Amino acid sequence: MTIIKAYLVYEKERSIIKNKLTEELLVANSYIDKVECYSAITAPESSLGTILSKQKDSDIQLKRAYVKKRKLLNFLDRLNSDIKSFLCSNCGEIIDIERLLLMPKASLCETCASA
Repeated sequence: MTIIKAYLVYEKERSIIKNKLTEELLVANSYIDKVECYSAITAPESSLGTILSKQKDSDIQLKRAYVKKRKLLNFLDRLNSDIKSFLCSNCGEIIDIERLLLMPKASLCETCASA
């Protein structure tokens, strides 16, 4: 494979990964906005127990969303320096973003890992 071909493949893979990360980041940001708005609104007739339980659930969900957002931003930064960490070391396919969010250091795609 020539250097130019390898570079084009590299750029194509980087573009695909960047698009997936950007889509996931938009989803995370919209979810954070939704939960922040929801957690700020409480009906005046709600009991203290109801308010506290809703606040606790939304706080947990919000923390998870912020963790996901932080991971996605980290992956976007990493993408600029090393695309190999997003490709399966066995078959060379792109490792699914959800798998990387669960296991950031995963080096195998789901197919190769289960084989």
